[in-house]
Amino acid sequence: MSSKQSLKDTIFKEFLRNPTLGPSEMAEKLDANYNSVKAAFAKLAEEGFLDRPSRGTYAPSISGILLDLIERVEALEEAANR
Repeated sequence: MSSKQSLKDTIFKEFLRNPTLGPSEMAEKLDANYNSVKAAFAKLAEEGFLDRPSRGTYAPSISGILLDLIERVEALEEAANR
């Protein structure tokens, strides 16, 4: 994991590559603390990047991810037009 990339960002990118990984599997794969990984999953769900259809199960929130990308593009376009 890059020292400049947060655990949450690392988890999100890895989850998008393999959305079958839950917090336990992710913690093992990244050799990270389970509670920290579980908290990152919860934060990603709270921020709208992941859906939580049932306890311990997560799925990418396509609409949340797309809305975030649109907002980022709009901010970059606005900055470029200044």
